[in-house]
Amino acid sequence: MNEWTEAEFRVERAHELYEHGRLAEAAAELRAAIEINPYNPAWFFNLGLTLDAMDDYERACEAYTRALEMEDGDVETLNCLGINLTRLGRYAEALESFGKIEQIDPTFEPSYCNRIVTYTEMGDHDKAELMYYMARQVKDECSLCYYNLGVSYFAQRMYDKSIACWQRAMQLDDNHLDTRLRLGEAYWAKGELDQARRHFQQAIEMSGEDVEILLDYGELLVDLNDLEAARDKFTRALKIDPSNPTSMFYLGEIALRHGQLSAAEQRFKQVLRNDPRFPDAHLRLAEVLFRRNQVQLARKHLSTEIRRCGNDPNTLQEAGQLLLEANQTQQANTVFRKLVQLIPNDPQAQHNLAVSYFMLQRFDEGIRYCRRALKLNPVYSQALYNLALAHMKIGDITRARRYARRAMLLSPQDKNIVRLANRMDSRGFWHKLRGLLMPRSETEA
Repeated sequence: MNEWTEAEFRVERAHELYEHGRLAEAAAELRAAIEINPYNPAWFFNLGLTLDAMDDYERACEAYTRALEMEDGDVETLNCLGINLTRLGRYAEALESFGKIEQIDPTFEPSYCNRIVTYTEMGDHDKAELMYYMARQVKDECSLCYYNLGVSYFAQRMYDKSIACWQRAMQLDDNHLDTRLRLGEAYWAKGELDQARRHFQQAIEMSGEDVEILLDYGELLVDLNDLEAARDKFTRALKIDPSNPTSMFYLGEIALRHGQLSAAEQRFKQVLRNDPRFPDAHLRLAEVLFRRNQVQLARKHLSTEIRRCGNDPNTLQEAGQLLLEANQTQQANTVFRKLVQLIPNDPQAQHNLAVSYFMLQRFDEGIRYCRRALKLNPVYSQALYNLALAHMKIGDITRARRYARRAMLLSPQDKNIVRLANRMDSRGFWHKLRGLLMPRSETEA
């Protein structure tokens, strides 16, 4: 067998390996063929496709570029290069590649379709939509165009429009798994959880035992509070990938919700052994340890989580709330002060800082932050309730009654608010209170 015949044989072998999913071996065979004959652009193109399938986008771009050095006007190669450049975040180069296609062949619809993705990732949604309409000038309908435009709408939180696009994409190609998943995500984002559940269930049926889909579906089931079904999905995912920390984490969450503290602690420790930086794992382990009265160890894990999260508001919010519940009030106050600096226009952050000041018996500061929460959200009934209690504590009965009545008007079904308002309307209560509290002077009021 001469070298040229051997090269052809290796290319054929690469094709067989590719079809059987043995991508690394296929790439090795193509490289061997190219070593013998480095002048065949089709072999570089095939190597690019193989590396693309391996998610090796950088080397795929190199292969496509080599192919284009020999066949500069090939629109398929330019299109594949543009797709991979987009995946790498090299958007200007991707647009240049797609632009060359438009100059060579304006009727090549994928050059417009794929630019929807590029512009979406750049955050230029107007141009993404323009590319959709340009694609429609070439081809009446394209399921991938509808899918890509739906992604653009979803990124803008235009969920109804994204759903409409993805439903049309499903009508044109009902075997497109990603479309089914994105529909589930859109309904989830809208809060239509039963619809989301239906689409995720169909995605599971289409995909079989796909770990990522099982994980997403499990998280949705947690939101639906269907904890047993969620446990089943995370357990199945863990059987497929025994080292997957996400499965372990949510199994720990479910155990924690059921009050199974030993099982939860075991799961969260297992998560941290597999991934010491897994988000919220130290936080949840701290929660378990606080409940088991292991305060010092809990505080250690909570400090680790706060250092790890940096300036993430959600984690700081949870950490501060957990510290309050564990009567670690001074530490909670420190966390909430940091949170207020990060998100000064968030009424919940202002309110939680106020509560921590109230628990520290620093009523004037608490009242100040509670009032800030009300300025940001004038119908914040819990802030009104706590303001009523705070003014009651410092003996400012008139203001306490005013805040209690406002809270009652906003939340007439809240038992705590109703109880407080009723107490304030009781004359006997006020006579008793006068003996316990010293009201502030008129100049202080």
